[in-house]
Amino acid sequence: MLGMSAGYQAAGQQKLPLEGVRVLELSHIVAGPSGGLILGDLGADVIKIEHPDTGDTARSHSNSGQTFYSFNRNKKYLALDLRKPGGKRIFEQLVAKSDVVLDNFVPGALQRLGLDYEWGRRVNPRIIYCSVKGFLPGPYGDRPFLDELAQMAGGLAYLTGLKDQPMRAGASITDIGAATYGVIGIISALYRRERTGEGDCIEAGLYETIVFWISQYITGAQLTGANAPPRGARASGMGATMGWGVYQLFPTKDGKQVFIAVTGNRHWHGLCDTLGFDDWRNSPEFNSNRKRGARKPEIAERVKHAVAEFTYDEIAARLYKALVPYSPVNTPLDLIEEKHLNEAHRWMHLKVGDKQFKLPKLPIAMGRTAEFEVREQPGCLGEHTDSILATLGYSEQEIQTLKTEQVVLRSDRMLNIEPRE
Repeated sequence: MLGMSAGYQAAGQQKLPLEGVRVLELSHIVAGPSGGLILGDLGADVIKIEHPDTGDTARSHSNSGQTFYSFNRNKKYLALDLRKPGGKRIFEQLVAKSDVVLDNFVPGALQRLGLDYEWGRRVNPRIIYCSVKGFLPGPYGDRPFLDELAQMAGGLAYLTGLKDQPMRAGASITDIGAATYGVIGIISALYRRERTGEGDCIEAGLYETIVFWISQYITGAQLTGANAPPRGARASGMGATMGWGVYQLFPTKDGKQVFIAVTGNRHWHGLCDTLGFDDWRNSPEFNSNRKRGARKPEIAERVKHAVAEFTYDEIAARLYKALVPYSPVNTPLDLIEEKHLNEAHRWMHLKVGDKQFKLPKLPIAMGRTAEFEVREQPGCLGEHTDSILATLGYSEQEIQTLKTEQVVLRSDRMLNIEPRE
């Protein structure tokens, strides 16, 4: 195995769970890199393999590098031309000493290169391949696909948008979600391999991820024979279909908004105490979700007028004390300064040139495991090429020959990414 940076380990804590696992990441933009990031944060030794001429296409996006920086921490960087015999030979040596190959290339790309799972398992029967792709095997299995397309085809854009105006979610949720399911498959395969000694070939589909996420609406359509209306047409959100009496945004006195959710009698009693609704608190007319849902407009109107008497901070403090679920409407800039994320140390800190960035940690906590930290900053194209080849037994002269033949590359800069002021 390659030498790995030892993760932070406090007294009484265990090592990161995937330390000792080597991952070869062949990926670009979001789906594959986000999967590699999860594995790397969990302790795996992730080697990101990129083409020497272009690298990950996110390196050249016109967004100041935000995509590349967001999903490429805790990796080593090897620039390798897999189309050349020398590149394939190096990749074969790496596969022989690795545990996982992760890719989000277009369907059939690895097979055309002669580097697919059937080839890989002959090199290393324990190898686990995982491909994040548009569709799982079936009639559309060979179609190229993207996050936004999956949200459209999978029904999420319809549910999120307005009538005749489907809308995608604001983040790359499909790419990251499908990659996360791929990681679940990888970890499951690693666990089973301990018993069987054999690897596996895993696929995670963007389309199927979205379809899985709207399961409750698929069930509802079969029960009722009709589609739920688009979310944008329902100002009150999910409460309209789930029967909650209060489940929506309300304006506050200082021009902000607060989302209040009442999903049970305990919440209802707390809300009534907060707003002074003594006449409704224990009324038999409002003592169940079904009854409150049937009188939703009446309740919403009264809550709206009551909340408008408070600033956001005032109503938030009251709702917090009464244990009523509530939320602000935060922007990305709000989150950078948000109390919970900062005081709970939920950020990783990246340094790119003179720029400092906060990036969210994995959304999990493991009480007896070393803290998730940045062990490797997002790297230059081919930054670790020399050290990786050295571990495979290549001499300095042989490495220089590979560079001359353009099989590998080492660059002194982050390709085409310059952080803006």
